[in-house]
Amino acid sequence: MKKFFLFFSLLSFSISSAQQLEIPLASEKIDSMKLEYQAKKNIIKLSLTSLAFKNIHLQYERVLNKKISVSLSVSRIFEGGIPLLSSVESFIDDAESFDQIRDMTLSYYSITPEVRFYLSKKGYGKGFYLAPFYRNSKITLDGVSFDYENDTNTTSTMKTSGSISGNTLGLLLGSQFNLGKSIVLDWWIVGPHYGSGNGELIGKDSSGLSADEQDELRVEITNLELPLVDESSEVNAQGVKVNLTGPWGGVRAGISLGFRF
Repeated sequence: MKKFFLFFSLLSFSISSAQQLEIPLASEKIDSMKLEYQAKKNIIKLSLTSLAFKNIHLQYERVLNKKISVSLSVSRIFEGGIPLLSSVESFIDDAESFDQIRDMTLSYYSITPEVRFYLSKKGYGKGFYLAPFYRNSKITLDGVSFDYENDTNTTSTMKTSGSISGNTLGLLLGSQFNLGKSIVLDWWIVGPHYGSGNGELIGKDSSGLSADEQDELRVEITNLELPLVDESSEVNAQGVKVNLTGPWGGVRAGISLGFRF
């Protein structure tokens, strides 16, 4: 009987000890993972959806505390044809205006600082967030053309180039997820932004334009219809200058994949 009692006493002690050890070990593991994640305050991300527009969009995010982080995004499209040309054609909805820009090349850059406020209990760069942001952007254009009738009753083409710069403010709603200890997925659900833009297109004619040719060119510039853009022009014997002003904006949306360290 004493042997059985001793056996069950040892067994009970073993089970009790095991139970007591399991809880702290699990807790320590969870706390360790949580602390390890919170200690990784830097995130570098690449926008996957921007690649469809030939746009390389990189973002660096720094987690400050449980609820707040700051980030800086840089976006770049290198010189080339218009991305998704057919979509641009349907948006302009004017054949003559589209013909003036279809063969042009463009490049683009933007820089976007933002502050993120994480709304979920988990925080530290995880969960739903609201992010007010500012964006400075610039589009450089080359090859915007204007066809006009010259003095020999044939058609000449004035090629212009220039740039348009914009400054906007916006608010992004998104959510960031863990895909592992170091990989994150950042979902930009919607981020409208609005502001103003201005720029100019300049074209030169080394042979000189006659008075009639200048009048013809003014008519062609007047026929240019770009959405939400106001145009004014200066035409002289040396060439043309088209001033562009108007509202500027868009909507941020997409998915980014990032590395946390």
